[in-house]
Amino acid sequence: MTATIAETTTSRRNFLANGIKAIAGFFILALGIPLTGFTISSALKKDKHDWIEAAELGDLSDDKPTRITYHYRRKDGWMTTESRKTAFVVKEGNDAYTVFASRCTHLGCGLDWDATTNQFKCPCHGGVFDAHGNVVEGPPPRPLVKLGCKIEGRKLFVMEA
Repeated sequence: MTATIAETTTSRRNFLANGIKAIAGFFILALGIPLTGFTISSALKKDKHDWIEAAELGDLSDDKPTRITYHYRRKDGWMTTESRKTAFVVKEGNDAYTVFASRCTHLGCGLDWDATTNQFKCPCHGGVFDAHGNVVEGPPPRPLVKLGCKIEGRKLFVMEA
């Protein structure tokens, strides 16, 4: 049996339909591969925290909490931003330090150290914390946030929470 000319040639309608399918498939692949990579990249990425140099040990007071300011770079996706944070360092003993975030656990207002009462005080809603970060009075629901810290040489490093 011989095939007729109509059976062996593709109609214009089928040719255009197949062309549109091919172009659509190309665009789906071209967009789908990067979007899939972006979606699953955060699941594959390790949670990396860096130690941030915060203070020299000679600059810290032995008898009261010391307010320190440290700078670090935070990478979020493709953007890198410079950040500045403050914290309080309390010397607990020989080369033992505790670092508290300088924000109230009620609504995040900045804390001050009151040397006359030896307490951290929040000026916004009257929250009061002792030198160990425990709530003494006011609306804060939990103690001050402790940041990880370590000593290398004569420098104090903190790990951002």
